[in-house]
Amino acid sequence: MLKRLASMLCRSDAMRRPTWEHRRAAGTGRQECRPYASFKRIATLVLAPLLVLQSPCFALTIEDTVMKAMTDEMERSLQRLRLDGHSAPYYISYDSTETDRFEVTASLGFLTGRSHSRWRSLEPTVRVGSYEFDNTKFYGESPNNSGSSGLTIDNNYDAIRRKIWLSTDSDYKNAVETLEEKKAHYKRNNIDNKFDDFSKEEPEVSISKARPLIVDEAKWIDCAKRVSAVFRNYPAIQLSLVNFKASVSNRSFVSSEKVRIVDDTEDWTLTIAASTQAKDGERIKDIEVFGGHTEKDLPEFEQFEAKAKQLAERLMTLQEAPTIEDYDGPVVFEDQAAAEFMEQMLCDHLGSQVESLSADSVSQVSKPFAEKIGKKILPRQLTVIDDPFAREYNGAPLFGGYNFDVQGVRAKRVVLVSKGVLKTLCTDRSPTKYSQHSNGHANGFGGSTSIVFVTSDSKSTKEDLVARAKELAKEADLPYFLIAKRLLDPNAASMLNMPDSVALNTVVENNVLPRPVILVKHWVDTDKEEMVRGARFEPQTVRVLKDIDMIGGEEKASMVGRGVENWTHLICPSFIIKSMEVNKDSSTREKIPLLENPLTENK
Repeated sequence: MLKRLASMLCRSDAMRRPTWEHRRAAGTGRQECRPYASFKRIATLVLAPLLVLQSPCFALTIEDTVMKAMTDEMERSLQRLRLDGHSAPYYISYDSTETDRFEVTASLGFLTGRSHSRWRSLEPTVRVGSYEFDNTKFYGESPNNSGSSGLTIDNNYDAIRRKIWLSTDSDYKNAVETLEEKKAHYKRNNIDNKFDDFSKEEPEVSISKARPLIVDEAKWIDCAKRVSAVFRNYPAIQLSLVNFKASVSNRSFVSSEKVRIVDDTEDWTLTIAASTQAKDGERIKDIEVFGGHTEKDLPEFEQFEAKAKQLAERLMTLQEAPTIEDYDGPVVFEDQAAAEFMEQMLCDHLGSQVESLSADSVSQVSKPFAEKIGKKILPRQLTVIDDPFAREYNGAPLFGGYNFDVQGVRAKRVVLVSKGVLKTLCTDRSPTKYSQHSNGHANGFGGSTSIVFVTSDSKSTKEDLVARAKELAKEADLPYFLIAKRLLDPNAASMLNMPDSVALNTVVENNVLPRPVILVKHWVDTDKEEMVRGARFEPQTVRVLKDIDMIGGEEKASMVGRGVENWTHLICPSFIIKSMEVNKDSSTREKIPLLENPLTENK
């Protein structure tokens, strides 16, 4: 009776509103109606609680539908998916993420871009063989998996199930072919499999409620306009923008090991970027980044405006600064520069990476710390901890944490370095000589760090660091030493849509530190300080960590770039590198504009 009454209400309202919606209830052939106007109130207050008790389809949420489709297809595949003469999958997982994102970009007080988009992705994993030896870690003629692909954003069980079926079928066939190629290659070259291909981990079951994105779009459009308008007062600035993003990603993960995860991540970022040129054509650029996991984590608009002014003033000062001469001596790294140094020279190498074979060669993977477990890699005063669960430091919010890694393993707080000695690496489910299990840091290409704390036992003050740097400069017969206060975020070039000889890939692949933005000469005899520009660091290896001479006692949190438009917090103290080569950047200069900025003429 209740169902008939609800149906009558829906039909009655439909006659008034031809635009009413029908959605196919998940896993059934029935139509679910959404009444509007006056009948919506009646249905909500009177009928809905009773209908929920009678019809389970009313209780199905979006994540329920995705989870059901993934679970059903996974169980069917485990039981029936098999090529003649080959084994069935021993492991299947599906990782689906639905992202709702609002983004706005403004320049000089005007809107240049605005979007509110929603999408859903699917990443299947199919393994054939066994935990000891399977189709992974080998590049054959067929890819091991199809990678991430789009999934319908409608809550339609049939459409979702069909996409999962096709992806699973393709990945299984590729996995079978790759496993056979791998077996033949191992036999032909008499290769022993030293370690298992996949570790067994405790299955996680964690179901949280999907979180919606709630953002006041008008408020943040106004913010982007206001902050970007700051640069109208600086006509020497050639390019400037403010970009704001707010997103919620709801993730559903299932595996044949009985792992069931529904989790969410909320990210809020605001980036201020600007660029100008010196008279010799050198491109000078920098960005300021703010990030948090809730809107409350971001500062007030006035603080954004203040940072925009500081950025503009900094670029104006650098525009007139003298260029550096080639230098080889002590360098003090402070604040953001210290954090970016540690990110590139230390953290980039603290994730485990596994070599993969192919029919032709072994992939070359940079693993400078792979054989240094139990050995000293840093001064005894330093301890390094990776904590994906960290949410604040000294009362300020931190950005970059997570609950579960990409393989569905719960994140763990890990002591990576204790009193200078390397204890372990951030690992995934690929066993190695030093680690047989994951510590919840898989990123799809091995292990990687999250929020890193580089802590110091030192009590040295900033004045102590300056005094020690003076001593080192005198020992090297130098009239001054350098203080690096800020390094260029590797994302600056992409944010401003311009090329850069020291861009993100170059930094990661070639051990090139990002170029310094704020680099100061400190004269030994007079304590005079002078900002210089046009510098670059010579390529470094992790060996430079052994040249850390003195460490400060105060730690600060800074945002560092990790991947394209991806940031995280890193906490570390200031320190001195005993000797570094810092040379004048000899890259080709761009020609400056022939005419002045029209904003100058209009003033």
